[in-house]
Amino acid sequence: MKFKGIVVLEFNRKVPDDLIKELPKIIDYLNSKLLTKGVRDLKEAGRVIDYQASENKIEFTLETGRHVRIHNAALRIKNYFINNISPKYKIGVRNLIIRNALIELEGKYTVSLKLPFIKSIEAKDDKTIILLQDISESEIKKPYIDRLLKLLQEKEARAKWGGKAEHWELIKQSQVKFPKPKFDKDPNKILEEIGWIKRFSIGQWFFTPPFTYLINMLKHFFIEEVVKPLGFHEAIFPKMYPLEVGLRTGHLKGTINSMIFASFPISYDISVYEELIDYMYVTDTAPPEELQKYVKPPTHFLCYAQCEPFYQFFSREVLDDKNLPVKMYDHSGPSFRWEAGGLHGVERVIEFHRVEVVWLGKPEQVVDIRNKLLERYEYLMDKVLDLEWRWAWVTPWYYEQAGIVEEKREKDINKPGTIDFEAWLPYKGPREDKKAWLEIGNISIHGTKFTSPFKIKHNKGIILWTGCSGFGSERWTIAFLAQHGFDPRNWPRKPREYVESNPIPEPIRAVTYPKTETGKKLLEEIMNYFKSLKK
Repeated sequence: MKFKGIVVLEFNRKVPDDLIKELPKIIDYLNSKLLTKGVRDLKEAGRVIDYQASENKIEFTLETGRHVRIHNAALRIKNYFINNISPKYKIGVRNLIIRNALIELEGKYTVSLKLPFIKSIEAKDDKTIILLQDISESEIKKPYIDRLLKLLQEKEARAKWGGKAEHWELIKQSQVKFPKPKFDKDPNKILEEIGWIKRFSIGQWFFTPPFTYLINMLKHFFIEEVVKPLGFHEAIFPKMYPLEVGLRTGHLKGTINSMIFASFPISYDISVYEELIDYMYVTDTAPPEELQKYVKPPTHFLCYAQCEPFYQFFSREVLDDKNLPVKMYDHSGPSFRWEAGGLHGVERVIEFHRVEVVWLGKPEQVVDIRNKLLERYEYLMDKVLDLEWRWAWVTPWYYEQAGIVEEKREKDINKPGTIDFEAWLPYKGPREDKKAWLEIGNISIHGTKFTSPFKIKHNKGIILWTGCSGFGSERWTIAFLAQHGFDPRNWPRKPREYVESNPIPEPIRAVTYPKTETGKKLLEEIMNYFKSLKK
C-alpha cells in the first residue's frame, strides 16, 4: 500500500523569506524524525520528495506507506508547524488540504466505490490505483481514507463470499421422531382456506383469534419453559429507532435495502395540508408522489432486529458487578423487513412477530447464559413440543446484517458467533433436502460488537459482551403445525393440556367467509377436534 499527494498548508499571511530559507532544514527533520516516528520499516513511513512555497502557501509533495498514511502525515506536519514554526515566525496556519492524492494497492479490486471524494478507481498490472478529489481539513481529521480502504476490502471480500449457505455447519440434531410424517400438508394453505388468516397487504396478514391463540400458545411455552426459568424479565422496547442507532449497529451499512423508514410530517398545522386534503377528497385517491411533498426526509427506521433499543438504553452507561448480568425479553410489537419476492404464507413476511431475548454481562456470564438457554431450547423442542430440529453454526447474523464478512475460522461456540435453530417441514420434502428445513430462530454471542460502538462500560474497565436470541412466533407455529397437524388429539402432552384448559376462540364466520365450501367444511372439522378436548 502506497500513498502519494500534495499536502498544502495555507497561512494567514505571506510566507516569510526567512521561513522559505529554513525549509530545507525543516524538510530534513520531517523526513528523518517526524514522518518516521513509530515506524520500524522505513518503506511504511512518510517522506517529502518535493516542496514549493508561494504567497501564503507551502506545498509538500509526499510519498507515504501503510503505517504513516498521507492523511496522518498531513496532520503531523500541520501540528509541527503550529507548535514550532508559527510562534517563531508569527504566522498562523489557516487551512490544510490534500490535493491530487493517489492510493496504490497491491492486487486487483473489482468492486466499485461511488463516493464524492473519489475521482476514479483503476485496476491494472495486478495493482489498483485510487485517485481522490481534494480532501479538506475536516475530512482529513475524520478517518475517511482508512474507512474507504476498509470498505474496499470488505466489499471485495463480500463479492467473493458464498453467502450464509456456504457458512453453515451442523452441530446438533434431534433423533428421527416420525419415520412416517404425522402430517404432510402446507399449514399456510389450510390456515388461509379455513379463514384463520387473511392476506392484508404485501407480506402482511390479518391473524384472526384462533390463529392468534396458536401463536400465543407457542409464545407461552417459550416464555414459561425457556425464558422465565433463567431469570429474564419482560421489558417493552420501542419499535421505531433514530438513524443513529442503525449506524451504530451496522444495519444501515449492511441491510439498508430491506429496512423500512419513517418520516415525520412537515408541520402540525392542519392548514398546511389543505391543498392535499382537497385533492384527496375530490379524486378519492391518496397519491404517494403528492404526499411526499408533505413529509420530512426519513429520520427513523422501523423495528428491524428488535434488540437495538437494549444497546441504546445502556449507551454510555457504566455498570459494576452488582448490576450484572442484565437479562430482558420483549414481545410487545412487530418487526419489519422489506422482502423482494420469495414471500410465502406467514413464515416469510414483511411484518412479523417474535420474542427477543437480550442479555449483557462479562464474557463468562454471557457464555454461561447462552449455554443455559441452549439447554432450555433443547428441552422445549424435545420434551414440550416434540419437534424434529437441528442446530447449525453459521455466519453471525449481526455480521451478515452489517455487511461484514468474517474470515473462515475454527468453530468454537464459546466465542462470539451464531447458532441457527431449524425445524423440519415435512410438506416441503424429505429430511435430506435442505429446502425442507425452516429457520425458526437463533441465538448469538456478540462479543463487543455492540458494547463498543454504544460505549457500554464496566467501572473497573472489564470488557462487557452482549447476547441475544430471537423466537420467531409465526415460524415456530408453522413448524409445529407442519409436524403435528391441526388435530390437538395428536399433539404432545403439554400443548394438548393447554387446549383443554384454554378453549380456542370461535372463528370468524360470514356468508362469504371462509371463501369456499371446502374451507367451511374443513373449518368445522378442525373446530370439532379442538372442542373434543374441552374439559
